[in-house]
Amino acid sequence: MPRTIAILGVCAPERRAYAERSAVALGRPLHLLRFADLRTAHALPTPRPRASDESAVVDVGTDVDLIHSLIVRGGADVDAVCVVDARHMIGDLLDDVPLVASAAPGDTRGDVGARARQAALAMELATRIVWINWEQVPTPALAVQMAIASHLNPTAVVRLSRDPLSDLRSEARHEGEMLERAGWVRALNGEHDPYMRDNRVATIRYEQVRPFHPARLSSALDRLDDGAAGRLLRSAGFSRLASRPGILAKWEHVGSAMWLEPLGTDDGRMGLGQELVFTGLDVSAPRLAHILDQAVLTDDELAAGPSAWISYDDPLPAWPAVQPSIPDATD
Repeated sequence: MPRTIAILGVCAPERRAYAERSAVALGRPLHLLRFADLRTAHALPTPRPRASDESAVVDVGTDVDLIHSLIVRGGADVDAVCVVDARHMIGDLLDDVPLVASAAPGDTRGDVGARARQAALAMELATRIVWINWEQVPTPALAVQMAIASHLNPTAVVRLSRDPLSDLRSEARHEGEMLERAGWVRALNGEHDPYMRDNRVATIRYEQVRPFHPARLSSALDRLDDGAAGRLLRSAGFSRLASRPGILAKWEHVGSAMWLEPLGTDDGRMGLGQELVFTGLDVSAPRLAHILDQAVLTDDELAAGPSAWISYDDPLPAWPAVQPSIPDATD
């Protein structure tokens, strides 16, 4: 049975045109998937796409929940094609605008940098990443763009688009879990091996057993955003804050936007430290590590324990729904 072909990307006119050309070239129906179509999807016990989606080209709207929309259409079996406009790919990853300017409170589409996060996620979920308008960009700049995309998703087929039939001709990888395609996940698993490389592009794994001091982490993030270690485009992983002991957090950053959100509470046995992966341009690994190491607890602070940590100045956004669980000092 033919795979569903999902066309992703934050550049709506270019993505839509590519989806239309793909449907015509392949002789498949074209379906448009928009946020309004999915507003009640999470309320359904077993949400399913239309049966004809199995042979369709699906144009996935800019502000659609990409993970959910791909999972209900087959997950790893979907041929997910991310369309990148070469004229502003890096700009898309540095954009601090929301996906929806008028989003209601609590709607993450209204977050600062939400469009950049969607651009990164589209590349990380793709089986193929194709560049359009690449003829208008110098070759060295294209090489950097393709290396960035390959670092963000080492499993994806990357190519300069000539026509959809040619783009889809090469065999893409569908084994494994869809969410494990992301470069940061592969780096944490020791499997990061990008097909396209460039001397300016690097992916760096940072590990540290100590939790961050929240105020010093805030200062460190400002320094990194100012380019103190190079131009960081994307970072993700798992983090711990000393002032919120017993909580494992998901670290996610794109461009100048940062999200640090709780994944759950524990009894302190999940560990104290950091497991983070950074991808960027002209990044100095020693400088990056030095800046982050300055933000973790000192020997004396670590020895003081969680009862002291919770009193530290914490300027980071609160997690009102999560209550920290302080480990018993006798454990």
